[in-house]
Amino acid sequence: MVSGKYSALAGAISRDQAINNIAANLANVSTTGYKKAMVSFESLLRGEKQRTDAQGINYSRVGKSTTDLSAGPLIETDNPLDAAIHGEGFFKVMGPNGVRYTRRGDFVIDQNNILRTRSGLSVLDDANGEITIADAQTGRVSINQQGGITLITADGGEAAVGQLGVVNVNDPANLQREDETTFSLKAGGQEVAIDQPIVVSGSLESSNVNMVEEMTQMINSYRTFETYHKVIQSYSDISDKQKDLGTLS
Repeated sequence: MVSGKYSALAGAISRDQAINNIAANLANVSTTGYKKAMVSFESLLRGEKQRTDAQGINYSRVGKSTTDLSAGPLIETDNPLDAAIHGEGFFKVMGPNGVRYTRRGDFVIDQNNILRTRSGLSVLDDANGEITIADAQTGRVSINQQGGITLITADGGEAAVGQLGVVNVNDPANLQREDETTFSLKAGGQEVAIDQPIVVSGSLESSNVNMVEEMTQMINSYRTFETYHKVIQSYSDISDKQKDLGTLS
């Protein structure tokens, strides 16, 4: 009976973790460039051990956390500093602990004329350097389809000022989720050059979280969690009755 109680407890903990994951997705349904986080469940003991060591009682846990890297819808903003990637690839930015990768392209120019993300990370070029756009206040910035940045001056002159670093990775499983919609590379992860990136200027990629799907999963997870809780309570009630029976003279 104790094994059954712990099995229900393991299931409840797993569902609580799933609920927290869904809540995080829902909180970022409007976050530009956000990628949905997913969890999968697995049995703690498998195969022959499931029958012998656990006596048929299934202990579950969250087995793996993954990221859905599918593209979100593009939204036109008409802001020349906004950029979205069509197809595969990531913008490169400099995080507190090294290079990071993101699909979020709502860029700004700071007081030092450096191109940054909304959260203050510097946007990197194709050589991992910062992008400086001087005289942006008196000119107009243009980003072409390959990620090239041009400053158009008031008199109509054009000057190339930078190149957005747009790369892919050798295996999406090598991406580690970080803060601010960014990812780092795990050990063994490598950048892969993109010969012809497709950058859409004046647009942003919205979150790929589907609110209806997440709400449906949230309801199902809550119901399952409540079921496990009722099972745990039932085991507790039975245990109390066993103690009462043991006190009869």
